[in-house]
Amino acid sequence: MNSVERIELFQRELSYISDNKLKEFVKILLTHADDYFFEVPASSSGKYHPKFALGNGGLVRHTKAVAYFTNELIRPSIEFDKITRYEGDCLIVAAIVHDIKKQGDGLEGHTVKEHPKLASDYIWKMWEKYGEDLLEEEAVGYITEVVESHMGPWQKPCPETRPELIVFYADYIASRKEIAGLSFIDNNDNSEVEAYERPEYTVEKYKFDFGKTKGLTIKEAYDREPGYIRWIANKEGFGNVEVQNLVKEFLNQL
Repeated sequence: MNSVERIELFQRELSYISDNKLKEFVKILLTHADDYFFEVPASSSGKYHPKFALGNGGLVRHTKAVAYFTNELIRPSIEFDKITRYEGDCLIVAAIVHDIKKQGDGLEGHTVKEHPKLASDYIWKMWEKYGEDLLEEEAVGYITEVVESHMGPWQKPCPETRPELIVFYADYIASRKEIAGLSFIDNNDNSEVEAYERPEYTVEKYKFDFGKTKGLTIKEAYDREPGYIRWIANKEGFGNVEVQNLVKEFLNQL
C-alpha cells in the first residue's frame, strides 16, 4: 500500500481534525508506519476484539472505531469547555496512532506489551525528523502522554487526566466483542465528516446539540416546542448551565 492509499484509507478520521498542521503530522505518521499496521488483525488471538477488528486489515478497522468513539466523546468535553478544540484534535491524532506499533517493529507477529511506549517513541522520532515546523513540542507531549496511557489499568502509566481517559474509554468500547459493527466500517464508507466545533453561545446564534430541538436556534425551538424550552429554563440541576442561562435570557426578552 503506497502513501496515497494509506492516507485515503483514513480520510474520514482525518476529517475529524480541524487543525491542518495536525492533519499533516498524522499523514506523516501513517506514511512511515510499518506495513503490517495496514494488514494485521487488531488481536492476534482474536480473544479481545469484535469480529470487524479481526482478519486482514482488522487493526485499521479497530483504529477507525477508536477514532470514531474518541470524536464522539470529545463533543461534551468541548461543549462544557473541559478541553479546547485543538486539544480535541490532538486526541484524534492519539486515537489514530495509539496502536501504530501494536506488533513492535514488525518482527514479532503478535501484540507487543510495550507497544504504547513504542508508539510514543515513534511519534517523537517522526516529529524530530519531519514535524518540528508543524507542531510545538508541547502538542507532541500531549499526544504521546495519551498514547502511552491508552491501555488503562492493565498497564502503566494509567490514564489520569480527562484527555487520557477519553482515548482509553474509546479504545475500551471499540474492543468489546459485543459490538456488532459500525455502519461506516461495514459499508467501507471513508467519506469526510464535518469536524465538531463548539456552538456559539449567544441567544441569537446558539443551536441545540441535543434533545428534540437538536439543530434549532432557541427561537426556532421555542416556536416549535415552547413547553420544552420552559422546562429547560426551570429544570433544577439541568446539565448544561450555559445553555440554560441562554434559554432564560431568551424567555426574559419575550
